Amino acid sequence: MEMPKTREERRGLIKKLASSGRPEDIKPGTGKIPEDFWDLPWPEDPQGLLLKALLEDRREGR
Repeated sequence: MEMPKTREERRGLIKKLASSGRPEDIKPGTGKIPEDFWDLPWPEDPQGLLLKALLEDRREGR
C-alpha cells in the first residue's frame, strides 16, 4: 500500500480503515509525542528507505 501524500488521502485512508470491521483498532493521536521519544532506538532500515523518503520530501519542498 502506498502512503497517503495529502491530507485528503490520509482522511480517506482513515475512513477506509475505520470501516474495515475493527474500528476499535483506529485511535486518534494526541498531537504530542511521548517525552522519551528521542531516547528510543532508531528503527532498522537496511535498504535506506527512510533517508530516501526524507530526501525526496525535501526535494519536493514538503
